[in-house]
Amino acid sequence: MSKVMWKPGTFIYPLPAVMVSCGTMEKSNIITVAWTGILNTNPAMVYISVRPTRYSYNLIKEQGEFVINLTNEKLVRATDWCRSKNRSKD
Repeated sequence: MSKVMWKPGTFIYPLPAVMVSCGTMEKSNIITVAWTGILNTNPAMVYISVRPTRYSYNLIKEQGEFVINLTNEKLVRATDWCRSKNRSKD
């Protein structure tokens, strides 16, 4: 599957949970996040809500960046798997 790029806009809200990838190639993670949205459009800025107890919290804090991966019908199982896998770390 090739990478899909969307133009900036107010596309993120409202949508179902997203998958957030973060970290480095050596130390990375992907988590399911339901709390996400747009802060402003110019410059384009988004937010996610991650508990400090999550493994990804410190990865994001250290790197200062993350990627929001929008999901679709084909990714429902993967999104749910990442959610339940990470839930045990809370």
